[in-house]
Amino acid sequence: MKPVEINPNDEWINMAMAGISPEILMKSAYRSVMFYIGQRELEMQYKMNRVVAQCRQKCESMHEKFAEKLEQLHTAYQKIAGRCQMMEQEIDSLSKDKQELQEKFSEKSRQKRKLDEMYDQLRNEYDSMKRSAIQPANNLFSRNEPDLFANHAATMLDSRNPIWKGPREVSWPARQNSPNSGPFDISDCSPAKQAAMPVDFGNRRPGSVRAFGAGSGNPSMTLRNLILSPIKRPQLSRSRPQMFTL
Repeated sequence: MKPVEINPNDEWINMAMAGISPEILMKSAYRSVMFYIGQRELEMQYKMNRVVAQCRQKCESMHEKFAEKLEQLHTAYQKIAGRCQMMEQEIDSLSKDKQELQEKFSEKSRQKRKLDEMYDQLRNEYDSMKRSAIQPANNLFSRNEPDLFANHAATMLDSRNPIWKGPREVSWPARQNSPNSGPFDISDCSPAKQAAMPVDFGNRRPGSVRAFGAGSGNPSMTLRNLILSPIKRPQLSRSRPQMFTL
């Protein structure tokens, strides 16, 4: 092979073609042009192959990454599919449980309605029996109670104690003057010091409450006697001087 000067100088150009016929020059030019074209094609092919190799390498790496991502998506899809299947099974079981609970609730509701009806019936029967038991009991001990604060004391005493026939002065005896008593001393006439009046137990029903009691510790008896019997004014003794003189 002959070395080729890629960038020849002017002297080489002037002396290289000296003494050569034009036909040889044309053939030589044609071949040199074809050689140049071939060299450019080879250069372009080399560059193309290099670019293709780089693209292929990138495509392979991208394909590997894509395959990895696809595998991850496939595994995730499988997991989601399994989870969806489990959720469907849970939904089916929950729907069955819900149906059973609805049936139980309906049964319990029917039982509750029956119990409510029985309770209402028993309550109505109880109310009717209570009314029927209370109505005759109101008329067993019907009695006209006299007015305890009547104007006439004898009428009250006769109605409360028909057996007692003593005089009225027994309930409130006359005042007995004593030398130690003052002009307004009513200690001897106090009902607290009198004996208890006889009470007719035959006319009272069992369980009744006495309106007024007797004895020294009963203020109601004292109030009744004070209202029914007027207090007698004490008479001034002739031996004592008058307290107020005109």
